[in-house]
Amino acid sequence: MDCYHIEGGVPLCGEYRVKGAKNSVLPILAAAVACPGIHEINDCPLIDDVFVMEEILNSLGASTSFDRHCLTVDTGNIENTVVSSLMMSRMRSSVFLMGSLLARCGEATVHRPGGCRIGRRPIDIHIEGLRQMGFKVEFFDDEIRCSGRCRGGRVRLPYPSVGATENLMMAALSSQEETVIENCALEPEIADLQGFMRNCGFDVAGAGTGTITVRGPAGSITGGKGPARRDTMYFIVEDRIEAATYMAAVLATGGRAVFRNIRAGLMESVLQVFERMGAKIRTFADIIEIASPAELQSPGIVVTAPFPGFPTDCQPQLLTLCTAARGLSTIREEVFESRFTHKKELAKMGANIEICGKNAIIRGSTPLHGETVSAADLRGGAALVLAGLSAEGKTIIRDIHHIDRGYENFDKGLTQLGGVIERRKSD
Repeated sequence: MDCYHIEGGVPLCGEYRVKGAKNSVLPILAAAVACPGIHEINDCPLIDDVFVMEEILNSLGASTSFDRHCLTVDTGNIENTVVSSLMMSRMRSSVFLMGSLLARCGEATVHRPGGCRIGRRPIDIHIEGLRQMGFKVEFFDDEIRCSGRCRGGRVRLPYPSVGATENLMMAALSSQEETVIENCALEPEIADLQGFMRNCGFDVAGAGTGTITVRGPAGSITGGKGPARRDTMYFIVEDRIEAATYMAAVLATGGRAVFRNIRAGLMESVLQVFERMGAKIRTFADIIEIASPAELQSPGIVVTAPFPGFPTDCQPQLLTLCTAARGLSTIREEVFESRFTHKKELAKMGANIEICGKNAIIRGSTPLHGETVSAADLRGGAALVLAGLSAEGKTIIRDIHHIDRGYENFDKGLTQLGGVIERRKSD
């Protein structure tokens, strides 16, 4: 197991180009199954979750190849409709394959997905939505078997779940009738999925609003005999969570940096919180420049919420940042109930944080010191890296395989900005 060795106290400065979005590429790779053809996915981040999804696609009959940040997927020979429990245990996003396999083959067998342990993440909304669409869903211990075709009509989500929205968008491709999905999530990654679907010839509209309409599959072109073969090329939207993480690292260390390939409109809620903390921010077309103040200020109360609210995937990083901010800060987690997993590790480094139910109360201006800590999940692990960069002395972070799931060469990106961080084999 590798670990990070970090020497803190060095301001991060320079330029960084933001990669393609993890939360976008995974559902898009799943959606490629619904359309037989050769799909070139550009600006694909080289992260463990993508590599796991690549393995799953290969197990279904697809062939894949990488050329730098271009992942080519040939889904012309998809035959297997069973995703093994071992593969699903490695990544939660594999649940998207329910919808895409149903659209392509009319059946799918999956298992309860794995991923970060950040609280209960039930797939009840996915299952209920599929049943409303007319699919048969059966449970056999941990196995979930789905079959049928979408009958069209209206489906309303009880909560604007990102994953359920995307899964039902894919499943609706199997219908010859119009399907309307209401109370959808608004995240920009959903609009990116819609863009890819349109590239594949599917008629999908409304992503970015609360109502998404799917008007029959590309199969209608071939007389309802299944989706027509279509080769595509697509560029993934930029990763707003990666950008926010690096920006928080710059602020935590008192630095200044320019970020390219990131639009401010994708992360307005995050930038607003950073400005409340005293950050100086300038934005251009797809460039954001951020500079630290002489002293960070408390952002007050920050509540996580679905887009366009403050993203839960940025909450752990903000929690670390608030330890250096003057005053009392409160972060309320309204999306996942167990997303303060790195609080205990931050306390080892000297942070003063109290957890009261859904609220984390942080007493700022608390100097952090180097310590040996362990990452328990993806974003919490990234937040510990931020703590190590801002702490006095040396920090060792173990279990960084969690971080590898969502950040490409995190240590190299931070080194590019002047951070003193090295990846080593663990003792």
